[in-house]
Amino acid sequence: MKKARLIYNPYSGDRSFRYRLDLVIDKLERGGYEVTPYRTMSVEDIYESVERSGDCDCIISSGGDGTLNHVISAMIKNDIHVPLGIFPSGTANDFATHVGIPKRVTAACDVIVKGKTMDYDVGKINDRYFVNVAAAGLLTDISPKIDTNMKNTLGKMAYYIKGIEQIPNFRAIPVTIKQNDNIIKASIYLFVILNGSTAGGFKLAPGATARDGKLNLIAIKACSMVDLINFFIKMLKGEHLESNNVIYLTGDKFTIECDEKLDTDIDGEAGPTFPLDIGVERRRIKVFAP
Repeated sequence: MKKARLIYNPYSGDRSFRYRLDLVIDKLERGGYEVTPYRTMSVEDIYESVERSGDCDCIISSGGDGTLNHVISAMIKNDIHVPLGIFPSGTANDFATHVGIPKRVTAACDVIVKGKTMDYDVGKINDRYFVNVAAAGLLTDISPKIDTNMKNTLGKMAYYIKGIEQIPNFRAIPVTIKQNDNIIKASIYLFVILNGSTAGGFKLAPGATARDGKLNLIAIKACSMVDLINFFIKMLKGEHLESNNVIYLTGDKFTIECDEKLDTDIDGEAGPTFPLDIGVERRRIKVFAP
């Protein structure tokens, strides 16, 4: 039988995955995998578990984008190149959604058992990796500030509630964005850099894929409250990239500078400080995909 290390966060999402663990192990074993589950209680646990997975034929992550980020980062750090299985059991599962992995655990098991894999890009920001999104500015530091119980109880609604609380704190941020010889100085409310197409459940970069060796940078310029509201309305319709208040760039390398103290976010976790050197490592990870 093949060896699989199952790394799961028992407190992700609605916390229900732990009650389906026996079902998952049974289904994977019937599919030819000897499963070793590893229950994580901290980021350090994830890195320790991955480090001890050198003899495994695959690693499986159960949790949200944050858990997945640490699993993949640990795999890269330890030079482990086995296929990665994903159970999207967190509150935010944007990368799994992009790949097309179903939320239902039995269906996600089928994806792993069938054995089809695809290679995906990984973004790099300074000395950190991100699988889905790196961001800074308005609304982007919400996830680390949300109480875990609130997140697990309300799901994505917790993000929206916390976002409304930030409205009185809207302020423009002066940044310098460099891409090759192109230098843009602008005051913006936020920027997101996508490896795939989706963030926060919204398709921000329609048509983008995490397999093309490119990243997509979207920044919202400082504008009036009316224009900002119109932007979010356009975003719901998928028309936001046409807005005059948007900077949209595609490429494999960016540098972003900001003189202000500003928090960054990578896959829902606290990110590095400015200046930011951002790039992409093409086809860096192998993922079980439908």
